[in-house]
Amino acid sequence: MKKLLVFLSIIFLSSGSVSFAACDYSCTTPYDKNSKFRTFVGAVTGVNTITEIAAEKALRKEVLKYGSAQKLDVNIDSFSSKDLKNGIFKSAQIQAENAQVKGIYATAINLKTLCDFNYLKKVDKDIVIVEDLPMSFNIELTANDINKTMEHPNYKRIIDDLNKLGATYGYGIKIASTVASVKNSKFYYVIKFEIPFIRKLQKIVLEADVNVKNGEIIYTNTKLVSGFISLDTKKLDFILDYLNPLDFSVNIIDNKEANIKVKTVKIKDNKIFADGVVVIPKD
Repeated sequence: MKKLLVFLSIIFLSSGSVSFAACDYSCTTPYDKNSKFRTFVGAVTGVNTITEIAAEKALRKEVLKYGSAQKLDVNIDSFSSKDLKNGIFKSAQIQAENAQVKGIYATAINLKTLCDFNYLKKVDKDIVIVEDLPMSFNIELTANDINKTMEHPNYKRIIDDLNKLGATYGYGIKIASTVASVKNSKFYYVIKFEIPFIRKLQKIVLEADVNVKNGEIIYTNTKLVSGFISLDTKKLDFILDYLNPLDFSVNIIDNKEANIKVKTVKIKDNKIFADGVVVIPKD
């Protein structure tokens, strides 16, 4: 269960978003399953359904230990009651709305297993992933989600590190605040600066498209649309890549617990939508 919960954290961190590794997967040939006869009896008598409901409640309770959601649905489809008790099931799906995990926010997230044979096993108080667990994910983000996520202490640390560079090489220029905005199919990033001997905060506004390259979310066509200074494209790309709230998860967590690949990302109705595949490796 630890890897699954770490993955959920990564996905929600990815609500602030993502840097993702290559993500190939294959499905395991079923084994250790219950007999077809007992599976049939369990389905007819309704025992399967009862066990599924109990498992869904248990998983929902476990997930909520690490975050919160205005709405959280967990659905498990089993082969049989005995298989499910042994940690073997056909599929699982988790849907959350207005969720947060450890200070990371998302308007909506949908996770669904990709193989028709999945195997977890309870060992003491933990759950071990017996076979690689491939899942699809869909995430919906608003600017409000991103801005709340940027309040995370680790994101503040990224800004502090850049300010140290500014103190040494940038004539004492210091970032005072950052705000993200999503509108008209564009991503906007507003940065306010403190400049020595100038009382009023100065501001620049960066505009960019969001796209996917090699499974990662990237910015393209970055440009300065408002500001007090003139910067070339390379410097704009450096600033946005360094402070990138959509790639924030890499700076918080060692992303070795799950291999994640973004397939598509788009801006629609002033929201960011991303989908892809994640593979949680077996223990």
